Amino acid sequence: MSDKRAALMKKYAPISKAQLKAIVIDYASMFPDWSLLPEGSGIVRSLGPVQQMIWFQKMSSAAYRPTHVMNTTVSPMPRMLHQLLDVKHREIEVGWHERKLSQTIIAMEQQFRPAIRRPLNVAEILELCEIESRRDSLNDLMMLAILYAWFERKTEALDCCSRMQLCPLPTLAPAPEWEAMMRAFGDQLANAVENGNGRSFLEAAIERQLIG
Repeated sequence: MSDKRAALMKKYAPISKAQLKAIVIDYASMFPDWSLLPEGSGIVRSLGPVQQMIWFQKMSSAAYRPTHVMNTTVSPMPRMLHQLLDVKHREIEVGWHERKLSQTIIAMEQQFRPAIRRPLNVAEILELCEIESRRDSLNDLMMLAILYAWFERKTEALDCCSRMQLCPLPTLAPAPEWEAMMRAFGDQLANAVENGNGRSFLEAAIERQLIG
């Protein structure tokens, strides 16, 4: 292999885990109210049943992609409000990281919803999820069921839990174990809501996630 080819391969090689962690630490320093994920791939903050995450996806070339997603603190699933930045800021080459850091953060502030600089508002997140939700998505119905139960909106929570049991299986990338877990969770949440214990059921689930 020629020296020129070797240099090109090195230049465009995917970034390492150590490089990515250093990049994420640069972002974390600009968000003091957020926490660094243990594996160093992103930053998170949480309030009640929701967790907002910005993670930095390693690309096949020497670049990374800032990505937004809203998780729940109740369970590893579901996830909603997945967002990428516009084309100009979507992928950042590692060699341009320092020069583009400030403008990438500005793009994140302008484009990611809920806004990453304002305090989290669970009611706002519910509204955003309602807008994005797909009627027959097990993932989306579980998120809505959790949020409705959190606000003790019994009718809506029970409706979502019921519809969770009727969702068709996905034809792309099916995950039977996760789907079974989510349906079982829907049954358990419905029972808790029926008995007037929906919010306490969720609070106990959050505690288990923190311990485990």
